[in-house]
Amino acid sequence: AGVGAFAASIGSASASAPPLTTTAHSIYVVRPDPRACPSPLCGGYLVSLANHARTPCHAGLLRPRCYVAIAIDASTRKPLAAPLPAGGLAQAVLGSQTFERVGNLGALSVAKAWAPVTRAPPTGDFFRLRGDGIRCVRAPCFSIRVGRLNTATHTHLASVLDLAGPAGIDAKTLRLAQRALATREGLLGSGRVVATPDGGRSFDATQLYLRSATPRA
Repeated sequence: AGVGAFAASIGSASASAPPLTTTAHSIYVVRPDPRACPSPLCGGYLVSLANHARTPCHAGLLRPRCYVAIAIDASTRKPLAAPLPAGGLAQAVLGSQTFERVGNLGALSVAKAWAPVTRAPPTGDFFRLRGDGIRCVRAPCFSIRVGRLNTATHTHLASVLDLAGPAGIDAKTLRLAQRALATREGLLGSGRVVATPDGGRSFDATQLYLRSATPRA
């Protein structure tokens, strides 16, 4: 389902707004709105499409970040009972909701959320890493598939030894990250893919994200 279906289900979007190109699989970087003014005009979230300089907002305008006044559980269509993780990632659809005396404001329908494992600022691009189950007898062994979020770009890694790159990550969190690599959903992280001396490729992480339970109403 695309943005249009979400907008129709929770509120009226502008009839003249062009269709947005994001989908239900789009992943956004989510930050609390720091501005101080009467809700719902402020105090929601500032969201940006991961790996894109501009994000299609609910009114059809492309901006570096979009303001959303409310986050909604995609399965129940009710407001989330607790805030999304600050600086986290959300698989969501960006639509709109009509507020009394205010009109249409951005609304985020959230299917999944991930929390950053440290307070380190993310740099580089955002990726999804998945182990493909390959077992090798010698290096380099390209056993990890890595794709840039919200794009069709992907490659394979021969090593993920640099997952401990984010400052402050502890051993338990690192084990959880390595476990996530083996799942179908994979592990989300920011950083860059770098060449290794043996001819392989590794992921130099600046931040990792672990799945957070969606705070349901």
